Amino acid sequence: MDFKEYKKAYIEQALALGVSTNAINIAIEYAEQLHNRKLPIIYDQQHFFQLVGYDEAYVMAIVNQPKSFYKEYSIPKRNGKYRIIHEPLPSLKEIQNWILKYILTPIANTFVSPVAKAYMPKTSVRDNARFHKRQKYVLCLDLKDFFGSITFRQVHSIFRNMGYSKSLSVLLSNICVLDNSLPQGAPTSPMLSNMVFKYYDDKIFDYCKSRNIRYTRYADDLTFSGNFNCKEVISFIRKVLSKTSFAINDNKTKFVSRGNRQEVTGVVVNEKLQTAAIYRKKIRQEVYYIIKFGVDKHLEAIEWKRPIIEYLHHLLGRINFTLTINKNDSEMRKYYEYIHCVLKKYKEE
Repeated sequence: MDFKEYKKAYIEQALALGVSTNAINIAIEYAEQLHNRKLPIIYDQQHFFQLVGYDEAYVMAIVNQPKSFYKEYSIPKRNGKYRIIHEPLPSLKEIQNWILKYILTPIANTFVSPVAKAYMPKTSVRDNARFHKRQKYVLCLDLKDFFGSITFRQVHSIFRNMGYSKSLSVLLSNICVLDNSLPQGAPTSPMLSNMVFKYYDDKIFDYCKSRNIRYTRYADDLTFSGNFNCKEVISFIRKVLSKTSFAINDNKTKFVSRGNRQEVTGVVVNEKLQTAAIYRKKIRQEVYYIIKFGVDKHLEAIEWKRPIIEYLHHLLGRINFTLTINKNDSEMRKYYEYIHCVLKKYKEE
């Protein structure tokens, strides 16, 4: 509906209900601000409950007892360690997906920096890596516990800056936050993390632009490339983050010159984009042992203690990652099809 029509209909209904002219003007000004940003017009908490299709009692239960609405489990990371996931229950996930679809995504281009290459439409690890091809130096920094470092207060500021009322922003933030941080597993967390970090992305980008340094960020991975002084860049990043909850994970800092293998978020960028040879070799070995000995004996040999399906999903993910970088990799395509069939078989049992 055109906003002029919306305004006219709203005023007519409000006057019929006896709402004062001053209150009507305040509401219209509030609504127009949201409309201009292509955001859903939500006047208060009651209005939100109606829009998402859940009653007040249920949503307030989420706010007051959030842990009851999440399932906790762990998944293997590429380095062999495990990541703790807090997956929202279907009802909470439905509400969070509504927030993502109707509030966060429509305003992403305004509230997310162009240097952010993760969690955005039409972006990927490959898109992030290609900015750093054939550079003299590549510096990769990792932020500790990225989602866990983002607080309720920061998320609340995002919703307030969008134009939503204080009480509604509190409600939206409570729905998206768990234990005063963004839960790894909630559909809203990735986009909110990009929005919260935009201020720092912009400061870092301005610094890099003035020095002809390329900068991109893929989730918690900050990458810099070009001809620059590594210590000066790291010192600047520490200064930018000094009064925040964010911190550099020094154990993962990598500074590589052109003569060595330069890798950005798992992609080699020296010349053409490709996954590291050792990464591909490891996949090749695992598929070989599965074909030769079977999944059960292979997992017994490597002392895998978790569910077989979890291992197969993990392996399939790694194979798919190589195909994301090079979709024409016929070897990995064969591995993907084979492991996918194995996984399907175990799911049917």
